[in-house]
Amino acid sequence: MIVIATMSHFLSDFLGTMFKPLGPYFIERFGIDAATFGSTMALISSAAAIMQIVFGLYYDNVKRDGFHILLLLLATLLFVGLIGFSTSFGILAIFIFLIKLFNSAYHPIGASLAGSRHRGKDIALFSVFGTLGAAAGPVIITSYTSTVGFDKLYLLSIGLFVLLIPFIPRMMKHEKDEHTKKKFPGLSALKAIFPIFVVVTFRSFIMDMFHTYVPIFLTEKGASLITGGTVLTIGLLAGMVSTFFGVMLREKIGIFKINLIGFLSMGIMGILFFYIPDNMVRAICFLLFDAGAFLTMSANVVEAQSRMPSNKAFASSVTMGFAWAIGGFIGAGYAAAFGNNLSFLLLSISIFSLILSILMIYFSYRYGRKKRV
Repeated sequence: MIVIATMSHFLSDFLGTMFKPLGPYFIERFGIDAATFGSTMALISSAAAIMQIVFGLYYDNVKRDGFHILLLLLATLLFVGLIGFSTSFGILAIFIFLIKLFNSAYHPIGASLAGSRHRGKDIALFSVFGTLGAAAGPVIITSYTSTVGFDKLYLLSIGLFVLLIPFIPRMMKHEKDEHTKKKFPGLSALKAIFPIFVVVTFRSFIMDMFHTYVPIFLTEKGASLITGGTVLTIGLLAGMVSTFFGVMLREKIGIFKINLIGFLSMGIMGILFFYIPDNMVRAICFLLFDAGAFLTMSANVVEAQSRMPSNKAFASSVTMGFAWAIGGFIGAGYAAAFGNNLSFLLLSISIFSLILSILMIYFSYRYGRKKRV
C-alpha cells in the first residue's frame, strides 16, 4: 500500500512541477513578459487545485483506488508527451492546465491511501517522496530542455511509462480494506479544519510566488537556466527532509508552533535571498526557505485528517487542493500587479511571511489549546 502511495506521488509531482523552472525559456520562446507567465501559472495551478474538493468527495467513495491512481498517472504521461509540440503560449497553457488537473485529482486519493493505516509516519513518507519528485523535476527538465530539447518531451514520457510497467499489476489489484459510503462533512468538521485551511492558503501563496520567480530573478542576475532549476531542486530536497520531521514535531509542540517556525524561516530567508549578491549563498538561503516551508506540509495534512477522520480524502483535498487554489488565486493577482517588479514582489512577500508568524502565535493559543482539550 505505502509502496503504491509513495511511488505514485513521486511520479505525479515530478510531472506536475516541471514547468515553473522553464519560465525564462518560455518568456524568450513565446515573447511574453514575467508578469504574464507568473500570473498565468498561478491561475492554472489554482483552477486545477480548486477541483480537489470535488475529487476528494468522489474518491472517498471509490474502492479501487489503485486503478484510479494508475489512470491518472497514464493520462499525465500522455499530455507530458504532447506538450512539447506546443506552438504558442496559449496551447502550452492548456496542456499545463490538463497536467495540473490530473495532478490535482491524484493528491486526495493518494493522501487517503497513504493515511489509511492512521499513521503519521506514512503521510510523512508520502510527502517525502512527492517532494523528492518535485525536487527532481526542475533540474531534470531544465537540463533536458537545454540538451535534448523541449520539443522531444515525448521521449521522456515514454521512458517513464516503461519504468511504470512493473508496478501496474499491483496497482490494478489494490482496493480499500474497508469501504463505506461517506457523507458530506458537517459544519462542525469544516470549522475544525478551518484554521489549517488559512495556514496552508497563505503558505501556498508565498511558496508559489517564490518558486515561480526565483528562476527568473536568478536569470536577471546572470545565472543560467540550469542554475535556476538546480536552486529549486536544492530547496525541494531540503523540504523533502524537513517535511518528515514536521510530522514528528507536530506530536511534540503542536501544529501552529510548527507553522510559526515555517513562516519565520520563509520570511527571514526570503529577505536574505534578495539582498545577498552571491548566487551560492542565495542557494543556501533558498534551501532554508524551502526547509521551513515544507516543515509544515505533511504536518498540516496529518492534522486535517485527524480532525476529520471519516473523510480523509476530503480533508486532504481542503489542505492540499482548495487552500492551494485560493493561495494561487491570490498569487495570480499579485503576479499580474507586481510580476515585472521582482524586487518589490520578493521583498513584500517575505515581510508578509514574517507578519503571518505573529498570527501563528494567536492560532496556537486559540485553536491549539482547544484541540488539546
